[in-house]
Amino acid sequence: MTLPENLPVDFTAYNHLTFLPLGRKNKSIRSVGSKHTKGLLGRLNDYFERAMNELSQEDITLFQTFLYGSHRGGFPVAIDKNEDVYPYFWKPTSFLWKEYNKNRGIPIHHDEFYSQDFTVLTKNELGNYLGSIMKDYMFCARIHDSPKEEWIQHINKCFFKHPLISLYHRNADVIEAIEQAKKSPLLFIMKNPEQIAFWRNRIEIIMRPFRSLSSTAFERGFSDTEDAVLTVYGENEIIRLTSENRGLAVTYNVTGYAFSLDDEYNVVLATKRLATTQRQFEEIIDENEEVIQKLLVFLKWKSLLDHHEVHIKEIQDKLCNLTTYQLNQRQFLQEKYPFLSFIQNVLQVKTPNANLEVGSIQWFSQWDFPDVTLLQETDKFTCYMGPSKIEKKLTEISAKIENELHQQRQNLLSTPLKIGQITFDSNQMLRLLTLIDTLKDTETQQSYVQILEGVSTNSIRQKKLDKVSAFGLLNSVKRKRIVTYLQELQNYQLLKKEKKGFSLTPKGEAIRHLFEEESRRI
Repeated sequence: MTLPENLPVDFTAYNHLTFLPLGRKNKSIRSVGSKHTKGLLGRLNDYFERAMNELSQEDITLFQTFLYGSHRGGFPVAIDKNEDVYPYFWKPTSFLWKEYNKNRGIPIHHDEFYSQDFTVLTKNELGNYLGSIMKDYMFCARIHDSPKEEWIQHINKCFFKHPLISLYHRNADVIEAIEQAKKSPLLFIMKNPEQIAFWRNRIEIIMRPFRSLSSTAFERGFSDTEDAVLTVYGENEIIRLTSENRGLAVTYNVTGYAFSLDDEYNVVLATKRLATTQRQFEEIIDENEEVIQKLLVFLKWKSLLDHHEVHIKEIQDKLCNLTTYQLNQRQFLQEKYPFLSFIQNVLQVKTPNANLEVGSIQWFSQWDFPDVTLLQETDKFTCYMGPSKIEKKLTEISAKIENELHQQRQNLLSTPLKIGQITFDSNQMLRLLTLIDTLKDTETQQSYVQILEGVSTNSIRQKKLDKVSAFGLLNSVKRKRIVTYLQELQNYQLLKKEKKGFSLTPKGEAIRHLFEEESRRI
């Protein structure tokens, strides 16, 4: 970056200083102020003359190119709109990888200036202060040729070469498997619980290096992140790169080409501990062959059921329909169809990738049981493991559910539904559900109650709601009871309360259609 040509101003008396008008509307400098100011500027000029004499010609060129491009210039000093020296120096990062509009001047951003007021310093203090500032400026001058994006990419490459990050990528599957295996409920049905408890406790120590960053940070580093912030520390010649979203903060020493994470770990020790953890788990597995065999039987069940996927799906759809026509939710599946219940539980279990080695920690970690007691049930249904036997049993269950579904539909049509003290036959239920379906959320609960009560208000007559079939359906019932009945229908999951009025649930829709079909048939 170079400052616009029209902004820097040089005065012969201060040939090692360049003056910059400070403020968006301040774009010119005529003079540099009072006698006191001239004395201060003289001291600054003398210091920077000595500083420049100590630099090589290459460094002087770097310094001037950084700030002014091909034009000559000295150390930048800010002059405010009153043509007084602004008592703070710019940080060199204020000019690093930035562009200033020549028509808008240089805005006053306080965070872009050092906090020290240099006008109050003694001669020795000023010399020491300017020495540290020059280090900052020369550091920025040395790095400014490479764009900010290139530095971020370079530091990101260093990140992935870091020993800990490399170790993570070589063992990512093992690290993830250890984290998952630690939480596996299968551990609680295995032998030697003391050995397992010791293994799980050791993981808290072993995983510290791999928990120091998020998995996204380990895997992506600064790639594809828009919040990367690059901060320069010239005195130490380091660059800090941070990403708040990734929880990443790293340091790069430009002179020493050294990269470091904020939290450094003994990678050799971490490597050994990782291998030890894996070996100890394999020993646990070797002592629990019975559990492994049960898991292998489970895999056989999953394979067998995959071949009957279509038939199982048909049965599940019938069960869903059966539930739809049940007003009282009953947990009948376990009692009436234990094999079907077992199948459904098996299908919920997540099993490992077939390519993984059986008994490895990666294989073990991918088992996901809603309930590990399911492993104990496999022996109960061994008699159905043959392909033809499964098909025969599924056909039998399907027929029973179909029959129960038919009976359930007939019961709904023939058996009056009692809500509170009122009994509704299928025709009355059809009228009530049709009212809900017709009005939906266009009317308030009060309007629903008035219609069912048979109250002919002016509003109801204007909307012709006194002509609907459900008008006066509950004219013998007290108003507060009608509200209770509407609540009961919500409890039966036939309708749901909206912000205004009601709407039918899928169950309510299905039952209304059933009553409607029966009405048309009659």
